[in-house]
Amino acid sequence: MKKIFLYIAVAALGLAGLNGCNDFGDMNVDPEHLSEEGLINSSYNMVFTMTQVQALGSDWDVWRNGIIYGSTMLQHTTSVDWSYVFYTYDEAYNSAFWDVYCSDNRGVVREIIKIVNKWEGQEEFKNDYQIARIMKAYIFHRMTDLYGDIPYSEAGRITDVLYPKYDTQKAIYDDLLKELDEAQAAISGSSSQLGSADLYYGGDASKWKKFANSLMLRVAMRLSKVDENTAKTWAAKALANGVITSTDENAMLRHTDGIATNDSAEPYGKIFSESNPDAFFISETFMNMLTGANDPRIALIGTVCTDPGKGYTNSAYEKGNPDPTVQKGMPVGYNLAGGQWDLSLASGYPGGNFKSVYSVPSRYTYADPAKGVTMIVTHAETQLLLAEAHVRGWITAGSAEDYYNAGIRAAMEQFKFYSGATELYAQYLTPAAVDTYVTANALTGSNENKYKQINTQYYITTFCDEYESFANWRRSGYPELTPVNKAYPDCVTNGTIPRRFTYPSGEAQSNPANYLEAVRRLSDGDRMTSRVWWDKE
Repeated sequence: MKKIFLYIAVAALGLAGLNGCNDFGDMNVDPEHLSEEGLINSSYNMVFTMTQVQALGSDWDVWRNGIIYGSTMLQHTTSVDWSYVFYTYDEAYNSAFWDVYCSDNRGVVREIIKIVNKWEGQEEFKNDYQIARIMKAYIFHRMTDLYGDIPYSEAGRITDVLYPKYDTQKAIYDDLLKELDEAQAAISGSSSQLGSADLYYGGDASKWKKFANSLMLRVAMRLSKVDENTAKTWAAKALANGVITSTDENAMLRHTDGIATNDSAEPYGKIFSESNPDAFFISETFMNMLTGANDPRIALIGTVCTDPGKGYTNSAYEKGNPDPTVQKGMPVGYNLAGGQWDLSLASGYPGGNFKSVYSVPSRYTYADPAKGVTMIVTHAETQLLLAEAHVRGWITAGSAEDYYNAGIRAAMEQFKFYSGATELYAQYLTPAAVDTYVTANALTGSNENKYKQINTQYYITTFCDEYESFANWRRSGYPELTPVNKAYPDCVTNGTIPRRFTYPSGEAQSNPANYLEAVRRLSDGDRMTSRVWWDKE
């Protein structure tokens, strides 16, 4: 995709070959960092493009934090190839996301701060500055949700802060809400000089305004367990400001003509179809949830291949059979270590090829690197969060049922953006099929049951946005997942599903005082079992 390749051009200019940014401490001591004066405005647009791509992850972190840990911990997928799904600890895998955001050849945090500082106070870049503030808020929101306290107020201040402090998550959240509100309020009209350099909205500032308010709603709802009054205030404000109201306003990145061997590809699609094509399968937990409700999305979520190990660039690569009646979820809790845990030793698989029986993520949608879409903040998610806010009494406009139904419909409708699944979308997600599902899954019962229904739908629609799935599951507690009951010797969670990722070990050397202070604030130290501030028991 030509737009995505813009960030490669940035690297060619020398922006990506800079030294020393393996962590936040190193990020602030980069003597060869290109100066602000060394970039012309057009180059800043290219840096913004690069930041938009890298902010959504690369195969480095998505493979590790997003799939080996994230989607398998949450039982969207399961794997018999990766023992890490069973709550073991790997320092490099825990820190992969942090590394992508702060590494010398990606440096998402460094670059977005550079852009914000450059455009601040320049009248001709007024809307672009606000867009950059919104982008910055999204970046730090995702980072703090995964790790907890992180460098925020002093991050990226290369010239005056050598060892940035770790701000508390509460302080970060307070500032994120302020930043989003100020930025959306300051956007005037729809003009932006970014144009096609903006991969999400093509430079339409009015859509960024709605993105900001929908993100504000997400941030507010994250506080439901720890500060209901603040959550109520900001949820109501987000709705009043104006949130995303249609799937065409989704914040998303289309990877048209992405290449499976580089970062132009949709990262989940690249891993599921090429890098590790037969390692991850739709879990029995997830598939049973779909089949039990006669969900018409099944054909667009899973596919069964005769040989899933043949990757996207192999001439024998197959998209598989999407027929809902043949989809089968793989049981969780097995690996290929042999003995009673080795699923391949079970009987009844044709020719011993047990992997040909189970559904892999659909190669028409999520596992298509060249026609895939990365969903960022969507109409479906926004409507579902509004439904919960209404049930909680935090907003009064509309009705919880209407928001909930609209959320389900939007979640189905957004499959239209996956161009590799056009025929499947037309065949299975017909108006009649969607109506039937909405009617059969009406919002009913106690408030607690409604929270369960709403957040189960959120879990379904955030498949392959595993960082968001992980965060909302920790916040809401739904769906109710049974931890994997396998006595693996390397389990570090006492058999429970992890609650966060750990800091890179290098932080203890590069920024020891601030790192140790942050660790002391954690409930269980720098462990996967510690809870971030908003994840109150």
